[in-house]
Amino acid sequence: MRQQMIIIELLLMPILLDANNYFNLRPRQIINAVLSGRRFTGRNNGASILESGMENDSNYFKLLEVDGNSLLVGARDKAYNLSMTNLQVLNVLEWMPPGQTIEDCLMKGKSRVECHNYIRVMVRQSNGRNLICGTHAYSPKCREYVYSDGDRMLQQRRQFDGQGIAPYDPKHNSTAVYIADANEIYTGTVSDFAGNDPLIYRKRLSDDEGLRTQRDDLKVLDSPNFVASFVYGEHVYFWYREWAAEVSDNDRQIYARVARVCKSDRGGARPAHERWTSYVKARLNCSIPANTPFYFNELQAVTEPVTTTDGSSYVYAVFSTPESSIQMSAICAFRMETIKRIFDYGHFKIQKTAQSLWMPYRSHESMPIPRPGSCVTDSSKLSENIVSFIVRNPLMHEAVPAVRSRPILVQGPERAPFTQIAVSPKVHSVKKGAVHNALYIGTSDGRVLKLYDPQDGPTIIVQSVKVFAKNSPIINLMATNEQLIVVSSDEVAAIPLEYCSEQRNCAGCVHLQDAHCAWDLDSARCISRSTWSGENFVQNIILGQSEQCPEGAVDPDYYTIDELHSERITSPDEKPTNSGNERLIIAVLITMAIASACGFVVGYRLSRWRLIQDGQHHSSTSSTGSYDSYGRARLTCHDSLAGAKLEHVYGTGPGKDTVSLISGIPQNGTPFLNSCSNFNSCFMTSKLSTEKNYVTCFNNSTLPRDYKIKKVYL
Repeated sequence: MRQQMIIIELLLMPILLDANNYFNLRPRQIINAVLSGRRFTGRNNGASILESGMENDSNYFKLLEVDGNSLLVGARDKAYNLSMTNLQVLNVLEWMPPGQTIEDCLMKGKSRVECHNYIRVMVRQSNGRNLICGTHAYSPKCREYVYSDGDRMLQQRRQFDGQGIAPYDPKHNSTAVYIADANEIYTGTVSDFAGNDPLIYRKRLSDDEGLRTQRDDLKVLDSPNFVASFVYGEHVYFWYREWAAEVSDNDRQIYARVARVCKSDRGGARPAHERWTSYVKARLNCSIPANTPFYFNELQAVTEPVTTTDGSSYVYAVFSTPESSIQMSAICAFRMETIKRIFDYGHFKIQKTAQSLWMPYRSHESMPIPRPGSCVTDSSKLSENIVSFIVRNPLMHEAVPAVRSRPILVQGPERAPFTQIAVSPKVHSVKKGAVHNALYIGTSDGRVLKLYDPQDGPTIIVQSVKVFAKNSPIINLMATNEQLIVVSSDEVAAIPLEYCSEQRNCAGCVHLQDAHCAWDLDSARCISRSTWSGENFVQNIILGQSEQCPEGAVDPDYYTIDELHSERITSPDEKPTNSGNERLIIAVLITMAIASACGFVVGYRLSRWRLIQDGQHHSSTSSTGSYDSYGRARLTCHDSLAGAKLEHVYGTGPGKDTVSLISGIPQNGTPFLNSCSNFNSCFMTSKLSTEKNYVTCFNNSTLPRDYKIKKVYL
């Protein structure tokens, strides 16, 4: 594991050196909120949601809807209506599958935990009814309820098949959005028991009319994981990740997608009357720029559009690399106007045959009119070639670029991946007219990071809040005006949007760079207000320090925490630590230097030991001949081979001709001897004495292994 970490750090080093403003940033403060805030675990009113008594079973909580001051939470065999103020249960609906349905589920190979009814969809209809849908032991069902003022209870009106609306598996990623004007529900899920038929589906709740994506077409949907959906303008947008059809089979990858359909779509002419005529999709590009960009391809979570100060609509999204020991996460923002432009005017990506390459469709002259994928008054009157074109070619050639060339934040690989995101838009700071978008990022170890959209500046993590004691992954996040709703599979928590009061002095308060927090000079406290009035508040969102503080401006690093190694704020008397990237680079360089030094020392000592061993071996065997135990000749060189005195091996000393110069023999004719070890490693030694024998050992001899020879002379 550590070796993999070092390798990935070295590979990413050119990128990380340029990522000081957004990679593995340290929070300004760390808060442990495990024992604070309001909590709901499904055991209110003395009853446990785990009817089976198996404490290890999951509730599979899912935040489904916000209705005024109520939270609607789907769970196992129950749906909860919780007060947003204190998370107390206002109402609870129990809906368990019948025994025969559970037995059928078990007979099909599913576990007892899976064969419950997990509520996944809950909406309030325009007629006052409540639509609730669940997995229903792998046979999805929907019910409509009416609230009775008399007994303050929900009364069932009808039940119908929930296929295509609710998933079969409670762990399956699905999404749904309801449009009250048309009394229609749009969903992204699967429509079969095995999960092999994914679809984007629309159903009118007043009748059985519906539209869906093309079945069994990998160009349309290929094993998608749906993340979110919402209405924007005249379209419904779906966000998901899927296997990329445009990538070769030898390099299969998952890509992040955004797709849309028209609310006015009524299907094509028969036989395409139950198929979308406006479904188009595009890739989302969240990457670190480089000669070879580093892509974050797997979409994990998306916010709904928020309006920025320039009037644009942004969505913030969580991305990750494929799950592995070196997984990384990133936050990117996308402009809805850019997405709309690509869908309205971009080139389609087409593949003429299954073996041909994907190419942009640039033949505007032959493009059907009206443009495929556009919204029309009556789609059933579209020509067959228009419907056929969009069914075969729903993918856009151009990927949707992020608002900025780099991600807002990158984290990993030793830190917990991001799982969810929520936004608190237009937070007013002390500076008159200044507003900021606060982002809350959920992680897989039960933490919530708070930061602000940096616009053109560096990213600042204001705080890291530990919410769940068991490191439970955060599966839902929602920011209200007063609090943050955090949901894991077995717990719902409500925590503050800010923790200003944790700072005890002006410099620390200002250094948070939190638009929610400012130092009150009158009360000498770090406080939060929805609106700021008066002139006695100190705040600096840009620099994080102010001369107005009584203690003056303080080096920001004095108040920076290392999340991985510290749970406290460093005091001004302590020496500030280096940034995370500097420590990473220094650690890698020191590790490489130590490894090189250790390798040199070990190699040197090993070579010395081998030379000593060879010398002892040759001395002990010189009296027994020059053959080893297998009868093979020893071709090693040592002084014990001396016999009669030899004259100089050369009749005359070598001259200064080319051959003599190349051979490396000294001008006085003294040859160099090759000393060879048993491991075929040789080094050159100068002439010892003209009274000694001169024997040359050849490193790459071609003599057979059993060739016997007493001595070898040149």
